[in-house]
Amino acid sequence: MEPTTAALVILFVLVALLAAAGAGLFRRVKELELATYNGVGIQLPQESLSIGRPGATTLVAKINRRCPICDDVVAAIAKLAPELPDDVSFAVISDDPAFDKPLPENVQVVTDAKVWRSINVPYTPALLVVDEQGTIVFTTPAGSGEAVAALVERAAARKEPSL
Repeated sequence: MEPTTAALVILFVLVALLAAAGAGLFRRVKELELATYNGVGIQLPQESLSIGRPGATTLVAKINRRCPICDDVVAAIAKLAPELPDDVSFAVISDDPAFDKPLPENVQVVTDAKVWRSINVPYTPALLVVDEQGTIVFTTPAGSGEAVAALVERAAARKEPSL
């Protein structure tokens, strides 16, 4: 085989591998994008109707007892909850019936496994914004305390009156 032909064959194989890898990466990005918006626009499940305060936007944190990041999320909630506007509240949903992390009085803690399972998002920890009618308007993975702070800022801005 001539060197030019061999080089063209190798180049063709490399381009084909690159195209396959790009297609796989594109598919995975689309799956992650769909997972981020999972549950947006639907009402909270019947088991979860007692979450939040009537007339208030509720920031719901879904955490797991085996999640090391969840400790950072709970610490951020404890720090931010006292500063929330009156029309925004926090709720923490845990699958741990022995949940004992210190949180301010204005943070609702739900440790019912049935409620935890009824919040159907494909990642934990998760942050959800639930409007006054109980409709989920936003979901996002909660990868850190900074993500919680950013969501609180976004929810507070959503509640500010237009000028």
